Amino acid sequence: MATVESWGGNIADIGPIYPMVGTEGLLVIVGVALWIVWHVIQAKRENRDYEEQIRKYGGRDSLKRLIAEEDPKNP
Repeated sequence: MATVESWGGNIADIGPIYPMVGTEGLLVIVGVALWIVWHVIQAKRENRDYEEQIRKYGGRDSLKRLIAEEDPKNP
């Protein structure tokens, strides 16, 4: 890690002042990969919850039937 002894001079002579210089590309790739994995896992969980709700409450047909039964315009 670089230390600054004098503020005079050229800033380029100091060099990098943060750790793990050169790993930025790898970290971006790891971050994007984790982001994609998270989306896949989240989609699977949401689909599982959706299927569970369909089993619990019924599908599209039962929902249409319930709406038709509750519609005051329906004789």
